[in-house]
Amino acid sequence: MFNVTEKKHKPEYIVQRGHREPASRLIAVGGGKGGVGKSFISSSLAIFLSQMGYKTVLIDLDLGGANLHTYLGQGLPDVGINEFLANPDLKLEQVAQKTLFKNLFLISGASENYDSVELSNVQKSRLMSEIFKMKADFIVLDLSAGTHALTLDLFLMAQEKIVVMTPEPVSIENAYRFIKSCFYRRIRRFEYQLNLQEELKEIMRNRKRIGIRTPGDLLHYVHSNYPEAGSDLSDLMQKLSLNIVLNQGRTQNDMKLAPSIRSVCNKYFGIHCELLGEIEYDNAVWQSLRQKKHLLVESPHSRLYTQLMKVARQLAKRHKRQAAA
Repeated sequence: MFNVTEKKHKPEYIVQRGHREPASRLIAVGGGKGGVGKSFISSSLAIFLSQMGYKTVLIDLDLGGANLHTYLGQGLPDVGINEFLANPDLKLEQVAQKTLFKNLFLISGASENYDSVELSNVQKSRLMSEIFKMKADFIVLDLSAGTHALTLDLFLMAQEKIVVMTPEPVSIENAYRFIKSCFYRRIRRFEYQLNLQEELKEIMRNRKRIGIRTPGDLLHYVHSNYPEAGSDLSDLMQKLSLNIVLNQGRTQNDMKLAPSIRSVCNKYFGIHCELLGEIEYDNAVWQSLRQKKHLLVESPHSRLYTQLMKVARQLAKRHKRQAAA
């Protein structure tokens, strides 16, 4: 079991309004499309961070298709998120399982005993609250594909928000859609607090007439017409800093896409987007999975190993800077 010290916190939405931080450094790995390598990136980062000596918890939140245990070379865990959801008296930390890697614990989304992926509002709030309170050095959230409300809320809750995409047009388009959904989800979270709910509804009803084509246009319009509230809204959105990981690049042209994607995100959304890493395509990934061994174990001298380690080290450096601030 993964033992943590229990500490009472306010519900997540109150914590957000009070600008409090989660008990651990949360890393959320998301994206708009399945098959872009989110689970591979999540598991790789978790393994590297744990090998650096950080107590790390990897949580599989793709409840309809959880597979992180396979990436870690392990069988189906006895307990996981589904058992936690089914038992109101169970703490999330109680379903954390030791892995083959020192300092790394897994909370699986897979189970043979409970197969429902439809969460009630109470279950969603309880799950988010438990993640928010759990203590470790890092908690890595492997999110499901798409733009479901819970996925967006978990993504926005994390201090480190990573959007994974591949060079394919469909993947890039879905990643933009995912970021756009996060943008508007964050605005809706604070519109009542800033007393902008009616104004934003009116603006969105007339967005074509007043020339709002991008999320960035919306921020500029609100700032120009409602200076005080608009300034507060702009400040809140500037804190929505995103990290982009371009995965499965096959050619030099593929790898050149990453900086342009970051530039478009910065311009289109009016928020800070940083290029965190560029990961090449390698057949060794699926070959290692067939052997039920992670690439970092099977191919420690590969280029992917170096590229992924670079990403993990950047995250570790940010954590140190934040802890020292």
